[in-house]
Amino acid sequence: MNLQDNTEFTNDQKSAIEKFSKLKVGALFMKQGSGKTRVALELINTTDSEFVLFVCPFSTKSNLLDEIKKWGLNREYEIVGYETISASDKEYLRVMDKLKQAHKPFIVADESVFIKNDKSKTHNRMLKFRDLSEYRLILNGTPITRDEWDIYNQMEFLSFKIFNMHRHEFLSTFFKTIRFKKKGMPVREFKKLSEVNIDYLRKLIAPYIFEADLNFDKKVSEKEIFIDYSEECYERYQERKESLLNSLEYGLSVVQQFTNLAVACFDDKKRHEEIAKHLKGQIIVFCTLLSEVKNISNKIDCYVITGKTKPDDRSKILSDFKNDNKPLLLTFGTGAFGLNLQFCNRIAFASLTYDYAKIDQAMSRIRRLGQERDIEYTYFTSNLGIYQMIKDNITKKQTLKQLIIDKIEKGELNENSL
Repeated sequence: MNLQDNTEFTNDQKSAIEKFSKLKVGALFMKQGSGKTRVALELINTTDSEFVLFVCPFSTKSNLLDEIKKWGLNREYEIVGYETISASDKEYLRVMDKLKQAHKPFIVADESVFIKNDKSKTHNRMLKFRDLSEYRLILNGTPITRDEWDIYNQMEFLSFKIFNMHRHEFLSTFFKTIRFKKKGMPVREFKKLSEVNIDYLRKLIAPYIFEADLNFDKKVSEKEIFIDYSEECYERYQERKESLLNSLEYGLSVVQQFTNLAVACFDDKKRHEEIAKHLKGQIIVFCTLLSEVKNISNKIDCYVITGKTKPDDRSKILSDFKNDNKPLLLTFGTGAFGLNLQFCNRIAFASLTYDYAKIDQAMSRIRRLGQERDIEYTYFTSNLGIYQMIKDNITKKQTLKQLIIDKIEKGELNENSL
């Protein structure tokens, strides 16, 4: 990649272009709204590639196309959804043939969190695409998480040579084993990143990664509104809490039970109806559960987008929302990625997810270049223990698995903490 005219770029964009102009692979970990797509297009335009394959979440295809049209791309390209690659053998084989025939193809994996799962068909098919390409770039609006497997899987897509080690070697080099035993039960083992070789890990990936936060010049405020629970919710929560604690006592797997406990906290019609009373004017409301969407929308006049909303209908809803003064309800899976909603300046979280990346992406819908007003985030809180645990976990940017391991290590999973 060779750097050409870099006028009208931010300093971070200039730095990213300069760094990757010397490489054939790279990862842009730039905050949502900081213009990473613009950087990608500039880099593509300076290569000798004659075909570009953009792979992104299906829900963001139209937005990516708008970005390409806005900034320009002077060679043949195609946009394919991760979901399409995974679900359609016909489309997968067609894209494979296209890459085989193309001259020095360039692959851009947008929202690369979608290729983190090495056991998924999407990840494995992306590796097949990798082997047929000359240039590769991954774009991620979420900073590198503390789950180092995420890093391995994304670097593996760029090039196996970055780590030059197989998974078992990576595990033995960078992770330590934590043993957990309850009286009368067999020993359980967990893997956790070791601090011993962390500098070595960073040294290996540093040449191929560019990280940048968004230089946001507007005021950002947060507020919390406490929402009480119903008796039915509390009874259900206590039952699942007791089940989880019993599983911990006997050394059983509890990951799904943590998820179930969060559902017990948030799946409460009384809570939903109380939240609805606080939603006024143009505001984006993120929900983890469809029951939240249903119960809130039954109480107020609002727009709704879920996984069942057709792409064309989504575009119409967003257009209407932009010019109206009433709430928009979104589920995390459909609304957290790829939508530019900086015409709005308020977001509320009806509930929270353990997935830090989804929260971060959701917040970035309004915190981005082009936002002209101060922004506000509202959290509808709960005094059930799992709520604060999720909130703390998001602050630490951990995965659910890491949360559980840390709590077990510190002896903090008990009746009082939940």
